[in-house]
Amino acid sequence: MKKIWIDLDNSPHIPLFRPVIEELGRRNVECVVTARDYAQTKSLLEFWGIPFRLIGRHGGKNKIKKVLNLFDRASALRGYIKDKSVDLALSHGSRTQLVAAKFMGIKSVLMMDYEYTEAKIFNYFSSHILIPRYIPDSRLESANINTKKVLRYSGFKEELYLNDFSPEQGFRSQLGISDEKILVTVRPPAMEGNYHDSMSEKILLEILEKLTAADNVYTLIISRTARDRSFLEENFDGKIHFLERAVDGLQLIWNSDIFISGGGSMNRESALLGVPTYSFFTGRTPYLDEHLAREGRLTFIDTPEKIGLLDITKRDIPGSYIGGNTGLVDEVVDIVLSL
Repeated sequence: MKKIWIDLDNSPHIPLFRPVIEELGRRNVECVVTARDYAQTKSLLEFWGIPFRLIGRHGGKNKIKKVLNLFDRASALRGYIKDKSVDLALSHGSRTQLVAAKFMGIKSVLMMDYEYTEAKIFNYFSSHILIPRYIPDSRLESANINTKKVLRYSGFKEELYLNDFSPEQGFRSQLGISDEKILVTVRPPAMEGNYHDSMSEKILLEILEKLTAADNVYTLIISRTARDRSFLEENFDGKIHFLERAVDGLQLIWNSDIFISGGGSMNRESALLGVPTYSFFTGRTPYLDEHLAREGRLTFIDTPEKIGLLDITKRDIPGSYIGGNTGLVDEVVDIVLSL
């Protein structure tokens, strides 16, 4: 039996790899799953019942601590994987897995969809880089991605799991939120991320000022860390609400009237589901987000002056959803197994 090692180091990777793990299982491939204790990664893995080994934490914002943590976690991963006889390492942007796999002589496949990341580690340590076909080679080359390692798949990574989405009736009531309220779900920026820009925090505060001043609005925050929660509580104590437990993120987005985020997968999930979506990400703009903006699915609020673009209105939430990119899971699994 073939064995693939999957490392999950952030919350969005759980829904991404869940259908991939299931399809690999159907093809008689065993998956060894490791995870980093960061954001909601652990609670989401438990929520979906995916067996995993928790190894390491986020290194924080300090660059020196990040580098030290990179090698510390890579060493811990090597210690756990060394007796597992895995054939391939697979992740979406896990630097620690790439380093560990390289030193162990394990071929690696790195999935990524944000071109303006730290390319040196990805270029040197990965065997292959799996990227959505929408991002042109010219953009990858301008971001110093080694296109000789690049493989392509036909869609957004979020479409790997959106096709299985089925709206759940009465979801809001489970959270104690009235259907009459304008539910605005907000995801703060990744304050400890490599690509974080403090301007996004300023924009977020002004957005929340607008939301908390509006009538009939229920503002729900999906905090990433204790740091962003305490930051917002200091400024809006009692005026905003926090998601207190792990839930199906797609159900939450679908049942929202508006989704606002400081960047990342949840923005693209929302845009692809057809929910009014606003991004206040102020780093270098991902090509995929530009693509969604050109299609009218996503609106950028990347300067304070654009906050006026935020339309706080209730939407008619459909009772069903039909995805459009069937076969994408099979395509990605075919690519992975071919390696």
